Amino acid sequence: MTLQHQILAIDEGRQRLHLIDTRDPAAGWSRNLADFPLARDLQRIGPDRALVGFERGFFELAISTGEVLRVCDRWLGVTAACRLDNGDTLVTGMDLDFGRNGINVLTLDRDLVQTASARREGDYVRLMRPAGASYLLCTNDHILETDHSLNEVRKLAAPGFEHAWKAQRMADGGTLVSAGYGAFMARFDAQGRLASTFGGAAQLPAAVRDDVAPFFYATFQVLDNGHVVVANWQGHGPDNGAKGRQLLEFDAAGTLLGSWSDADKLSSLQGILVL
Repeated sequence: MTLQHQILAIDEGRQRLHLIDTRDPAAGWSRNLADFPLARDLQRIGPDRALVGFERGFFELAISTGEVLRVCDRWLGVTAACRLDNGDTLVTGMDLDFGRNGINVLTLDRDLVQTASARREGDYVRLMRPAGASYLLCTNDHILETDHSLNEVRKLAAPGFEHAWKAQRMADGGTLVSAGYGAFMARFDAQGRLASTFGGAAQLPAAVRDDVAPFFYATFQVLDNGHVVVANWQGHGPDNGAKGRQLLEFDAAGTLLGSWSDADKLSSLQGILVL
């Protein structure tokens, strides 16, 4: 299947942000991320507005043009940013409280004034997603589920997790996780037990395995029809675009439906937001 999506895409290898239409290579726009290093997180926060997390904070931009509309730049070590329904923003990262090492989740109000801070010991975190009364923190070889004070509730782990990138709570109470260098997707049931995996090299059809070249499963998005779209990051640096297929789509059962790449435009697709 030829993928037909419009996406915002973070190319980590070339440090660029793109608006891409997989059906039309000439469509969209591209901007340098030199002023916003280590951008990792993407969230749609309005019809034409997106939130982009980067290592010093986050910025908001117009999806249609790429124009930066608002910037919050005040830390070092931010790995995730998430806008809540009430207008607050959660900022997650390492050592964000200026002097005490550990994992932090900070709460900012609509005016970007910090109103709360939570901290726990730890030396690694990537994306964080709220899940009701819990936070889902990606902490390398497991997902750490905590309460809002960052007290541990439970851990979700699967063999092969390495720099696990994103975890998302599903409607049935289960959790979907991208395994990072494990290069597979993992489903956990509502009790936190590993239920299944999909997308790993051994689970792909032999005819497409080498072309897809699973390397690092980074950001993913679950579409309204249950399909899962995954960024297959291919490595640091500017010349990785031909090493594998950058964007993969699986059906709800975990069967690969199709893939997409543009080696001229992209090196290493890491963050995606399907529009």
